[in-house]
Amino acid sequence: MAVLVEDVAEDSIDLGRREPSFESLLESIRIPPEYARYQEIGDPLILDSLMTWKAQTLDRLHSLREALHNEKLTDTKLAQAIFLVTPFLSENKWSSDAASTIVREILEYFDVRISLLEVILTSKIKPAFQATNHPMLNSQTGRALNRPVGGSMAAHDMYEGQVWKSYLGIEEVLIWCLERIPTDAYDRLWYLVVPPTMTLLDDYEMRYKVAGTRAVDAVLRTAPPDLLLRTGVADLFFTSLKRALTLLHSPDTPALLRAAALVAVELVSRTSPVGSEERFNRLCELLGDGIIGSVWVYAYRDPNTIEASVDVLPPLFEALGIGVSRYLKAIIPQLTHPLRPSFDRPPHTSLQLASLSALQIVVRVCAPRMYRWKGAVLESIATRWVMLADSGCDDRQANQLRGAMRSVCIELLRAVPGDYDRLLDLNETMFITLFDISSTSYVPTEAKGG
Repeated sequence: MAVLVEDVAEDSIDLGRREPSFESLLESIRIPPEYARYQEIGDPLILDSLMTWKAQTLDRLHSLREALHNEKLTDTKLAQAIFLVTPFLSENKWSSDAASTIVREILEYFDVRISLLEVILTSKIKPAFQATNHPMLNSQTGRALNRPVGGSMAAHDMYEGQVWKSYLGIEEVLIWCLERIPTDAYDRLWYLVVPPTMTLLDDYEMRYKVAGTRAVDAVLRTAPPDLLLRTGVADLFFTSLKRALTLLHSPDTPALLRAAALVAVELVSRTSPVGSEERFNRLCELLGDGIIGSVWVYAYRDPNTIEASVDVLPPLFEALGIGVSRYLKAIIPQLTHPLRPSFDRPPHTSLQLASLSALQIVVRVCAPRMYRWKGAVLESIATRWVMLADSGCDDRQANQLRGAMRSVCIELLRAVPGDYDRLLDLNETMFITLFDISSTSYVPTEAKGG
């Protein structure tokens, strides 16, 4: 680590004597490898040297931004610049909000062309990842294989000699490139795009899996669905995303769950026909096996994970439609449970709001089946409504809860028309506003365009 301190000191003196070259500026912002084990560093000298480097890097990024106006850069130099500055876009110990802002300005300066993206992917991304090829991919074509290269234990080999992890922030560079590839260029760049994306998605470290879901999301935005299907990559993506829903009991689980579930729903929507058996079965796998059968069974004591699982339900319910009704026996108790009083846990307002949002969609898409669950839904909402009134709370969160409960009741009135006077007979003053459509911001479905 003495080398890092010495380099910083010498570079500071050198910068004071003369204007640094474009190449030396680039090298000066290369992220020190010590950041890879930042949480484990106990030596205060190392920590101080990293803080010094981080502070100086902000000035160097400013200088680099100015130097761009005086440089005529080839694609090779541009690729090097993008490779070294893009990692500062991420939220990491080596970056800051100020650094991210400058880097965005630097990246906006570049004229992003297919040839430039190809240089970055070929000369920077591919060499870093090729030492650990994904066993289920042909690295030369980006096509899925019928069986893993190296046998059933090949996946473990992928975790050895991970050279790409020595390039801190390389996942940000990959995602930056993916977000800029136009649809008609994917055929040409497919073999460069899929292997690193799958390597991230199937890595054993959760933070890289989260980055992998972001990479898949970027691919789905512009990649032709036909290309995903005929190369077999759609199946690989789905299997990995579904597996991510079973990785519980980690601080990163909520983030991974939110990212993986939403991207998986988008993947299914883009690669299977509406109303097809394939779409129905895959969505059921996500809901039945992933959310209900994994998260709700094995992580029920983790409120953050449960909340994340509820947050992702609305788009999944919308995609599955009336098919959600096969899971109502599990869904209704889970979504109404946070509304009921509990003596061993404090109210979790964000979970209650998420549950009510999901419950509103359930009532709408499963309207023909809701007559069986009307009582359970109404009882839980009425209970929370009374508790909220008794508490005297009138802050923003309390009003959000009241609005969300009204919206669910309005959907319930629409799904199961009938006599609700029995509830009003109990306490008309208390419950009249719960069913007062005029007192809410509810917009009928027809007014929303569908």
